[in-house]
Amino acid sequence: MLTPTDLHRLQPLIAATGLDGWLLFDFRGRNPIAAAVLGEEIVGSRRVYVLIPPEGPPTALVHAVDAELWRGWPAPWTKRVWVAREELTAELGALVRGKRLAADYSPDGAIPYLDGVPAGVAELLRGHGATLVSSVELVTRWCSVWTAADVASHRRAAEAVAAIAREALAHAGARAGTREPITEHELAVRVREGFGRAGLITESGPSVSWGANAARAHHEATAADSAPIVRGAMLLLDLWAKEPGGIYADQTWMAAIGIPSERDARLWNVVQGARDAALDLIGERLRAGQPVRGADGDAAAKRVIAEAGYLESTICRTGHSIDRFGLHGFGPSIDDTETYDDRVLIPGVGFSVEPGVYLPGEAGVRSEVNAVVGERELIVTPRDYQRDLLVV
Repeated sequence: MLTPTDLHRLQPLIAATGLDGWLLFDFRGRNPIAAAVLGEEIVGSRRVYVLIPPEGPPTALVHAVDAELWRGWPAPWTKRVWVAREELTAELGALVRGKRLAADYSPDGAIPYLDGVPAGVAELLRGHGATLVSSVELVTRWCSVWTAADVASHRRAAEAVAAIAREALAHAGARAGTREPITEHELAVRVREGFGRAGLITESGPSVSWGANAARAHHEATAADSAPIVRGAMLLLDLWAKEPGGIYADQTWMAAIGIPSERDARLWNVVQGARDAALDLIGERLRAGQPVRGADGDAAAKRVIAEAGYLESTICRTGHSIDRFGLHGFGPSIDDTETYDDRVLIPGVGFSVEPGVYLPGEAGVRSEVNAVVGERELIVTPRDYQRDLLVV
């Protein structure tokens, strides 16, 4: 749960917006941003509102059924317990009337990660006389800026994940020419065992996709349905893991099982070029002290893919946020495709860069690295990321 120490760090961010506070709403976990700010413990079965002002104690409006969940709420802070809707209406009106408040919504639903407040709740708050402003900048600065310890943990995880990926691909190549090639599922198990030995944890995966399976967005090999990895096609390995309490490292590696075809080699060159175009543009802008947005990186990658004639074979944005709240975080995404993410990439935000080209029924190629914004620099992980198509 939010602590006095957290509040001491959060309130200057709220004050910098010039608003009267950040109003957080949740109902049965509907708004993950509220849980990220206040703590998972607050997710109950009834509506809850919390106003965090730029200074002074926060105020929580909590239903009696859920009041026990708030036992960690510091005693000096205000907690008003309601039962009947009339009580909530009166308390909420008194709390927000005449105030300009940050709320977790995205105008026009543009960025779904930020759209945690339902339209009806927004109408209710405005009806009480509140003026709502998107909490987009607060969410980025509070939820998605990495600390120095976060960066260090991520970099350690990234090096371990890269080593596990290289070993797995080499092992698959060595087995490919034998009478017992390894299957996609067996290689996934091998990767997870590697995570365990390295002291890493993961929420799922990895994704191991051979040949045409790499063009499937949600391919997940099982013991009962898993292709043998043999020569004559490419292997895509997407794997993600972190230290306990750390920031995820999320990487995708590509290997040709045997000599690659001319088409496969061309696809790799296009994807690698797109990845590097995004990294170069973001890095150059940061070094020049110029603002750069997530959308800018996506546009740079897509230009390379379009010039090669494969834009119609892309299926998603170029990258997603990574922060301490998850593999897919709340911060800026590298996206000018699914959304226009115009959030500035400020120091401390991390994300993936992972352009891909997918030919259904034939092949899929993706190359993924991670990056975190430093002071006028872009830190890319792992250190020795994939620059050439591996042939195993």
